[in-house]
Amino acid sequence: MTRHIMAALLVGAAFTTPAFAEDIAIALHVDPGHEMFQVGERLKETIEERTEGRFTVTLLGTEVGGERDHLEGASIGEYQIALGGSMPMSLYAAPYAASDLPFVFNSSADARRVYEGEIGDAVQESLVTNGNLRLVGLSIRNPRNLTSKVPVLSPDDVSGARLRIPEITPWVEIWSEIGALPSPIAWPEVYTSLQTGVIEMQENPVDFIYNGKLFEVQSHVNQTEHVYSFFHWLMNNGFYEGLSEDDRVLIQAAIDEAIAWGDELVQGNEAKVYDQLVDAGMELTEPDVDAFRAKAEPAIRRVADTFAPEVRDYVLSQID
Repeated sequence: MTRHIMAALLVGAAFTTPAFAEDIAIALHVDPGHEMFQVGERLKETIEERTEGRFTVTLLGTEVGGERDHLEGASIGEYQIALGGSMPMSLYAAPYAASDLPFVFNSSADARRVYEGEIGDAVQESLVTNGNLRLVGLSIRNPRNLTSKVPVLSPDDVSGARLRIPEITPWVEIWSEIGALPSPIAWPEVYTSLQTGVIEMQENPVDFIYNGKLFEVQSHVNQTEHVYSFFHWLMNNGFYEGLSEDDRVLIQAAIDEAIAWGDELVQGNEAKVYDQLVDAGMELTEPDVDAFRAKAEPAIRRVADTFAPEVRDYVLSQID
């Protein structure tokens, strides 16, 4: 009788003891209203639903730091996934970091080729080796534009101007060649820096310009469209290697679906965001982009020489 009672208790415990779900922390260096945060929310919902609660997902924002903090945290396993802008390539795959060079590409399709084929394999190897991060997806971004308090129509209009750019060495070289005074400042500090006059101009996609309320401290959106780049979804490689094959496939499928949904959202919203910026008081100007490209070309060629040969040749084919 005692044996039967103990067996019954053990069976009951097996059904009543809660299973502990594994948490996936996703660090997003964007504002909660940004499309990429919405992609993160969709990813959270899909992973939790399809794993039937075996995984939970926690979304973290700028309260835990900026982009570099998030990348470094994901590298050491503090976060399982981090969203990167241009920075992860310059930090961990510099010989291949050509997709977002200013004034080189004319479309996202042209820039995406840096991640395809043998070059793409080399990019992945470099990210894993140098950053312990695995590229699991690319989200399209709106092209980057220059904002200012005065119209910018030619390179002369940025000569000597204090311009905020991300902390990316080739960008510093290219904008310096054009004549600006680049100032790498973390995104959370950009609004205040413009407000106080520490910087005079900045450049970003229109969604960042609007969500960051830069229309309160800048009056012009100068449509240079000088960078066609991507958000990089990066997974801690140790976490990736520790997943079962089934979970790896499931989570990757969820990422792919969330990115595809987000790409449609971003492309559909671009014209709406321009209208919102105009409604908020900003003026759109159309600079002489060819003049900017010509001014930037010597620096682009110098930067291209630092890339892996196949990447260098592709970059030069875009400007020759």
